[in-house]
Amino acid sequence: MGALVLALWALLVSLDPAGGAREPGKNLSCYQCFKVRSPEFCLPAACSSTDQVCVSHRLTVTRRLWVKSLLSKRCAPRCPNTNMELKWLSDSSVLSKIFRQCCSRSLCNGVPAQQEGPRALPWGHLLWMGLSLLCVLL
Repeated sequence: MGALVLALWALLVSLDPAGGAREPGKNLSCYQCFKVRSPEFCLPAACSSTDQVCVSHRLTVTRRLWVKSLLSKRCAPRCPNTNMELKWLSDSSVLSKIFRQCCSRSLCNGVPAQQEGPRALPWGHLLWMGLSLLCVLL
């Protein structure tokens, strides 16, 4: 059983949440848009040779039952800081949230923006299943 746990752990650790490496010599392509309301308005475009990642930002502003979201996607030479989520509450009870995600494969930033958290990532389901299995085995 120790070998199974070790193998499962090795599989989970080897997953690359940034999306994997690109093929050498090929430019990256990313979905690009600025302050749009829906991912359909984000179109694929070739990045410059210096760009190494695709970046997605989603700004969500919530006030009682009113919610407004804006998406921005682009190419970048590096990920600004790390994948992150930033929340703040204004004096007028408006909750604002910025969610940023970076990845390094072509067109990897095309995931629907309505999802968030670890389950939104393609490898997230495998991670949750692996951790559940690990808990059952222990």
